[in-house]
Amino acid sequence: MHFISWWLGSAEDGSDHDRSSSSIASESDCRSNTDLDAFENQPTVKDFQALRDRCLAEGTLFEDPEFPANNFSIYHSNPPKKGEREFEWKRPGEIVPSPKFVTEGFSRFDVRQGIIGNCWFISSCSALTSHQELFERVVPLDNGQFEADHYAGLFHFRFWQYGQWVEVIVDDRLPVGKNNQLLFISSSEKDEFWGALLEKAYAKLHGSYEALDSGTGREGMVDLTGGITEFYQLKGNEPDDLFERLESNLARRSLITAGINGNERERVQSVNLVPQHEYSVTKVTRLDATLHMLDFGAGNAVDVRLICVRNPWGRGEWSGAWGDHSLEWIMVRDEKMEELNIVKEDGEFWMNFEDFVHHFDDVSVCYQCPGDMGKELRARYPREMVSEMGEWKRSATAGGSDENSFWSNPQYVLKLAHHEGYEADSRISVTIGLMQKHHRAKGTSFLSLRLLVFPIPNHVLTGNRFLPKSFFDNVIPVETEANFETTREVVGRYKLPPGRYVVVPHTWKPQQEAEFMLRIFAEGSVTKLCYCAGDVIG
Repeated sequence: MHFISWWLGSAEDGSDHDRSSSSIASESDCRSNTDLDAFENQPTVKDFQALRDRCLAEGTLFEDPEFPANNFSIYHSNPPKKGEREFEWKRPGEIVPSPKFVTEGFSRFDVRQGIIGNCWFISSCSALTSHQELFERVVPLDNGQFEADHYAGLFHFRFWQYGQWVEVIVDDRLPVGKNNQLLFISSSEKDEFWGALLEKAYAKLHGSYEALDSGTGREGMVDLTGGITEFYQLKGNEPDDLFERLESNLARRSLITAGINGNERERVQSVNLVPQHEYSVTKVTRLDATLHMLDFGAGNAVDVRLICVRNPWGRGEWSGAWGDHSLEWIMVRDEKMEELNIVKEDGEFWMNFEDFVHHFDDVSVCYQCPGDMGKELRARYPREMVSEMGEWKRSATAGGSDENSFWSNPQYVLKLAHHEGYEADSRISVTIGLMQKHHRAKGTSFLSLRLLVFPIPNHVLTGNRFLPKSFFDNVIPVETEANFETTREVVGRYKLPPGRYVVVPHTWKPQQEAEFMLRIFAEGSVTKLCYCAGDVIG
């Protein structure tokens, strides 16, 4: 979608005419080498400040002409039916007497879901609040409050879109129903509005509020951080060391959400969980039977692994073992109870990890980009990342999975090596993400994608050229059973020995066209040797 570039007319002639501005507001190390055309004329921080200054000088409150206060901003494609829910648009000062953008800091309890099915976005926002530096990049502190001296009825936010950070400016008119109740995101503090305005900016980015209906925590977390997300199926399909992975990733400041499908509705509801719903994972802990548990003389206390989960509704909690009202807490020492912050009916609850993997269907873990990790974290968990923008073009690089044309797909050749201090023969953890360009507002269908990674033997010379069909006829990919996925981003996790590899992103069907972004995270040194795609050699 095209964002407003004509809000701030020329200082010389006072006219409102089209003008180009910087393509992004800010960059991180996640920035790719190539920009996407869809984001060439975005507003910038300077635009926001100048626009606010203009409104203050004129004594007017901003009204966003590209996301107006009417049904077109609510509904995605179909108009509302006659007699459907009635609402009106109001500014925060018309909803509560003394509105605040943020009240006494921000927390995961600040955002509560409204009438639209975007729990996936709410749970991602909730997870984001635990990371101040990431939160403040998305929700800039220069938005200020609603004081008369600085308030002009507009706010700005930033979202990650295909390799760059996009600035979105909105006015603060929000849809409300009866009794001035916000229809969409609300806060546990009735006079706080950062969540509602962030959601409005995200809705504008995608064309309407309705466009946010249904999604995954993977999508939300990536758009809020620019990180890369791994996905784990549960209920017996999870890796044996999943608890340790979650423990490690929370220590690395990763964002984590968990989802429940709608297949076993009655069983899930019987323990007060919500089917077809996304939760955020906030903590994990281990209860040591000797250190943390009381000894009642039976001698049968055992260590317990617990996971803390939050419902974005701000209510509705697990009613099984280790829930807020569970008798199991009687066995825990008071000091440990206080540390774990057992609070009643706030949407957050603890549960035994075994119960978690039995009742939840999947977990998504969003890694931070290396450039977003603090110096201490980077020292403890060294990672490197490379990225590349590409596309599948018909009769050129859209080879698909057909064995006769597979070799013509884009090829990314890289070299993996250990950082100093690691054993030379140990394997390197590598995570590769393949994201196809997709726009909710346009309703673009996802293509079925797959990643294949092939080792390159030492005797094979690569240079700046395509590896031919004969190469792929004689090598085996490192993961022979990789499946196609029809989703925005396909992510693969590998344990690879040092050496050279070629990554081949491809669609299932040949001759399908799309743009994509390839990102490679490695817990070691990763170097791009060559990218080959049709006439593009780099």
